[in-house]
Amino acid sequence: MMFFEHGTQNSDLGTEDLRKGLCTALEKLGSRQKVLAIPPDYTRFHSRAGQLTNLAVRYYGDRLTDILPALGTHYPMSASEIQKMFVDTDPSLFLVHNWRKDVVTLGEVPQEFLNEVSEGRVN
Repeated sequence: MMFFEHGTQNSDLGTEDLRKGLCTALEKLGSRQKVLAIPPDYTRFHSRAGQLTNLAVRYYGDRLTDILPALGTHYPMSASEIQKMFVDTDPSLFLVHNWRKDVVTLGEVPQEFLNEVSEGRVN
């Protein structure tokens, strides 16, 4: 399903283009009561993900409860990196995920189940 399409590989999307596109895509998702935004971290600063996240915060208002930068194996973002990338977004919305220490095992999926639902592709 395509949520939004505009421009070409040579187009330069302005802030209003991003806002309209994001709003169009989010409207297609339907109403949401509690939203977690997972933008890339500072290593992807030039992606404009900070700007898109700011626009999502404005769109959802207080329904956007948390922002969890996708760090991968990078270090958590500093306060100055958050401020530079996400500009006027409330810093209290940001969560830090320490993938080395805060992962909790909730349970295990039996091998037989995986094999069955994947039609033998996963053991």
